[in-house]
Amino acid sequence: MELFTNQILAGISTGAIYACMALAVVMIYQAIDHLNFAQGEMAMFSTFISWQLMQWGVPYWVAFVLTL
Repeated sequence: MELFTNQILAGISTGAIYACMALAVVMIYQAIDHLNFAQGEMAMFSTFISWQLMQWGVPYWVAFVLTL
């Protein structure tokens, strides 16, 4: 039962990330009538910077603020 619960929560969190990215693409498309695929690149770059900061020993919340 614990494995099932973990799988459900992992699926919900992954789906939430996909939904947020899709919503961002739709909002930009509606605003300027042009698809901007650079959003995914910027999200991945920010994620990498945050991960690298945490690997260097920076606390999570400090890395979060610095990434923004």
